[in-house]
Parts: sequence; structure tokens; C-alpha cells
Amino acid sequence: MNSNSVGAFREREIDGKPFYIVTFSSQTDTTIPSSSGETAIDGDHDLSFQQPLFLCPSLRLKADEENYSYSELLPFNISPLFPSISSADQQVQHLLDSDSRDANICKLPVVPIYWCNNKHGDYAQFICRACDTFKIDTDYYICLTCDQMFHKECVESPLELKNPSYQKPCVSCMCCDLALFSLFYHCPTYELSMHPVCAMKPIPIFIDNSKRHPHLLTFFPKQASLLCDVCGLIKEAFPTYVCPRCIFVAHQDCIYFPYVIKIYRHQHRISFTSSLPSGKWSCGVCRRKVDNNCGAYTCNKCSHYFVHTRCALRNDVWDGRDLEGVPEEPEIILELFETIADGIILHFSHDHHQGHFSDGTIVHPLFLALDPDQELEATCQICQQKATFLQKLNCIECDYVICFKCATLPYEAKYKHDTHLLTFWEGKEESDQYGWCEVCENQIVYSREDGFYACDDCCTTLHVHCLLGEDMYMLKPSQTITYIKREVHILPNNTRSRPLCHYHVDNRCPQKVVFKSEDMTFCSFRCFTRNAV
Repeated sequence: MNSNSVGAFREREIDGKPFYIVTFSSQTDTTIPSSSGETAIDGDHDLSFQQPLFLCPSLRLKADEENYSYSELLPFNISPLFPSISSADQQVQHLLDSDSRDANICKLPVVPIYWCNNKHGDYAQFICRACDTFKIDTDYYICLTCDQMFHKECVESPLELKNPSYQKPCVSCMCCDLALFSLFYHCPTYELSMHPVCAMKPIPIFIDNSKRHPHLLTFFPKQASLLCDVCGLIKEAFPTYVCPRCIFVAHQDCIYFPYVIKIYRHQHRISFTSSLPSGKWSCGVCRRKVDNNCGAYTCNKCSHYFVHTRCALRNDVWDGRDLEGVPEEPEIILELFETIADGIILHFSHDHHQGHFSDGTIVHPLFLALDPDQELEATCQICQQKATFLQKLNCIECDYVICFKCATLPYEAKYKHDTHLLTFWEGKEESDQYGWCEVCENQIVYSREDGFYACDDCCTTLHVHCLLGEDMYMLKPSQTITYIKREVHILPNNTRSRPLCHYHVDNRCPQKVVFKSEDMTFCSFRCFTRNAV
């Protein structure tokens, strides 16, 4: 392999602070200022700096087409550097010298986009055509031939990169955990893959964050067995920093974790604490043990409520806002079910699952304890659907699972043509006396998977959606919502002639509200989203 195509991390200064940054073996010291104690992480002391020109990634892909395979990972063979007269890949030089007017052959070097460099971009305005991701960066190139934009790291990505931080096997990008597409780095020995943006990110040698730790923290590449004092985990794939003076260890991202946050699993704010009181505590999210010697989030209003640091910061648990210094507003809490303890509810659909002990009969509680991967596979035992977009509660003792939509169904509901309250029944509890729905006049047996409402005194039965409506939480007319940049107006369905649903074509809208967008009317939000795809 051409030595000019090998990238190595060397010690350099950015804004007067030492970092490890990627350099090419052809670069010289004349273009980038460096610290006096310059060293290469891989031990190569012969590397030097110069300001190179780079090929358009589209040309690199085209020149390497004969090596492309859909079924296996193959190494890239085309250097990112724009060829000089003395040195050029034959396939690249052939494309550059061709007389073809093919617009896909980009014969000019890419140029930096100065107007947006060092600014965080917008997901709606940028996609890198090298790695095919919307991953936002701060430095970009543009090809004046094909008019495509690229990450700086994707343009400059050397064929081989020696990164000191990441050593653990992974499937997706092991740094940001996002999907990998056209162009990425892969290590077959450890089955490790990374986006160029992640792989070439500068690594600070020192981090000074007095809020997390009073002393300077130093980068420590050999972090395979170090337990982080902030999150309590060993993460071989994360850059790790240490304070030898205090024997303090922290992952790079843990150093900047917020101190005060609000999670969906608890009614109060929770704040970070570096140590826990003595005792045996379980996490309020995953219900597993919390290590007393490591950091965690705790509630100052509720005694002994703790959450693992990384559990609290999961995307499905935290809203992403740092609330330190933000005044807390009083909250109105509406109990849709009986709350036994924090994160534990008693739902009427599960009250027949009982355990018998010497002192009587107890009811199993339901937890929000499934992680995202478990939720994807879990099936609700009321509606019998996986419903990947809904959170699910589960019973740890008997593996009972119920989705949030079914869990929030009212136990009793009012029907305008019945003087009594109707009670919810599970589909498997239906019998011959509950035969027909009063509204749609279809058999209740077809609702075996969804449950139904019934009045024992009047023998009245209704499907759930016939009584409560298809969109029971969107029943406030005259509201406007936005879905994929389209405005949707929620209107009352009270005209003399009910409108036809644009999605169902021949069916009139039976629900209490309709959804109107761009002169099209839909009977439910589900119909609108299906039409919008």
C-alpha cells in the first residue's frame, strides 16, 4: 500500500490545546502548526505535513467499481489524494485523462465550503454522498463537477487508519451506533466498523472539566478493563480518561453528561450524584442492581430512587434537555391507572394473574422495564401486536406484556345510548351473549384480539374503536398538527353528509373527527399517514 494512503494519529494543537489528529504520511510541518513534543501514536516518526488536494469520492467509487461486491466487505484501493504527475493510480489517471463527457467523472479536486465550515448544519439540508448519512459535522467539501457535498473526513479518508481508541468488535458504527452504508472503515480482525467522521475525529489528550472532576483528566488508550466511575460500566470501545492522583476513570462522553434532567419514567427531576448511600438499590428504569460505588441519577424529592446513568440518558427515556439552572415548574399528574410505586402500576387487564402466599393473595405489578431491543420483539397480550412505536409494560414474574395504548384504555367508559357505564373486557373473555357491536353491527368475535366494552345490565357491546374513536387522543377539533412538513387540520365530523375518506375511497368517515390536508379528507390519522408515505 502506498504510504501516502496511510493515516496515523499524531499529537497536534487545536486552539492551543493538544489533540491527536489524523495526518497523512506525505504531509509536512509547513502547513499545520504543531506542539514541540510531536509524536505519532503508531510510533512512526518519519511522517511530515503538506497541504494536499483530494479526489471527489464519486470518482474514487467509480475507479474502484471492479472491486465492489454486494455480498462481502472488500477493502478500498483508491487513495483519496488527487494524483500528481509522478504518482497516480492507473485507474484514476485513466479516468482523469479520458475524453469522455460523462458527468459522473469528476476531474477536478474537491474544494472546501468555507461559508458553512465550523458551523453545525441542518439535517434537512445536508447528506454526505460518500457515507450516505445525514450525520452532521462542521467541515465539508463540495465537488464543482457533480455538485455533491461530502464530510471532510469522508473526502480525506486514508485507505488505512490507525486509531488508538477503539478496539472492540461491533456491527454498526461502534462510535455513534448509526447504520453504515457506502464508505466506512472496517477492521476484519476485531469485526470493527466506523464512519469516517467518527474514525477521524480529533482526540483531546487532556480534558479539563471541573464540574465532573477537580483535576486534569488524561487520555488513556489501554482502557480494556477500566470501570467508569460515572456510568459504572466497562466500555472498551469508548475513549477513556483517567486521573492517576485520584484513581478516577471516566469515558469521554460520560465527562459531559448533564447534571439535572427529566425522564419519562418519574414525575420529578433527577440529578447526578457521584456516590450512593449504603444499601441495595435497583434502577428505576431497568430494575437491575445499581453499584453504590459509581455515579447514578437520584431524585431529591423521593427517597431512595436511583437510575443508572446510561439508563437515564437512553433516547426512549430522556428528552435530551439539560435542566441545570432552569426553574422547575409545578406539574399536574393524571393517574390513568393505580400506581403502586415509582414506575410500577396495577392495570385492570392483569388483575386475574395472582400469586398465592400464606398471608393472602397479591397482584403482580407491571413495569416499564424492557429495553428498546426487547420492546421490538414483545407482543401485547391485549391487541396481539408488536407495535414497535409504542412502549410496553411487562410483568417480571409471569412475562405478561401490554402496550401503552392498551394500558391507557379506561376500565369504564360512557356510551351515549346507555344509562350505565360500559366495562372493558379482554377479547378472550367474550361469550355468546356478547355477539354484536351496537355501532358497526359487526360481530364482537372479530375483536378477540382487541377487547371490547360491554354493559351486563343492558347487554350492550361495542368495539373499542367504535366507542372511543380511532384517534381517541386527538378529539379536540380546530387543531392543526404538522406531519413531515404537511399541515393537518383536525375538524369535527358533524356535517349532514359524512365525507368520503380519501384513502378508503368509497367509505365515509365514521369517527368523531376527520383529518384534512391539501383538500384531502381522511377518516383517521392512520389513513393520512398511509397516504403520506
